[in-house]
Amino acid sequence: MPDPYRDQSASRRRPSSFGRRALRALLWTVLVLSAAANSVASLSGMSTPVRLAFGVTAALCLLALVVDSARGRRRR
Repeated sequence: MPDPYRDQSASRRRPSSFGRRALRALLWTVLVLSAAANSVASLSGMSTPVRLAFGVTAALCLLALVVDSARGRRRR
C-alpha cells in the first residue's frame, strides 16, 4: 500500500500546462519592467501618479505570482 504522506515521484506529478507557464513568464516580465520603470521614475522626479501606476502594477504582478504559486502547491 502506498504511503499517502510520501512526496510523489517526478514522473507521477502533473506537468504544468503551457498556458500557465506562459502566464508566469509574462507576469515576471511585467514585474521586472514595472519595478525598473518605478525606480527610474522615482530617480528622475516624475509625478506621483506615474510612480504610483508603476508601483501598483508591480504589486499586482507580485500578488498574482504568489496566488499562482499557492495554487500550484495545493494541486500537488
